[in-house]
Amino acid sequence: MHSRIAKNVFAATLMVAGLSVSLASPATAAPAYCSASQEGNGARAYCYASASGTQYRAVAYCKYITPTGSVDYSNFYGSWVRQGDPGSSYAACGLGWSFLSPNAQTR
Repeated sequence: MHSRIAKNVFAATLMVAGLSVSLASPATAAPAYCSASQEGNGARAYCYASASGTQYRAVAYCKYITPTGSVDYSNFYGSWVRQGDPGSSYAACGLGWSFLSPNAQTR
């Protein structure tokens, strides 16, 4: 009896862990001719002039653990930059948020 209960608890734990992982947004690749990488607690992005669109910005995907223990996920965005210019875009995770993955967005 105790073995069956333990197996059910273990299965429920795995299911909840899998659910929490599946709720997180999957990592996606930066658009063609763009690069994105982690810098500190945020993301830095650069897109070459040959990338599609005319502007780009960095996107930092971050998580926050609330005081009640639940987890929130959000994207934080850098400023728009003209493609091919010698600068880059930086997006920082908010105060108390932890960095998960970098990306770039074009328009």
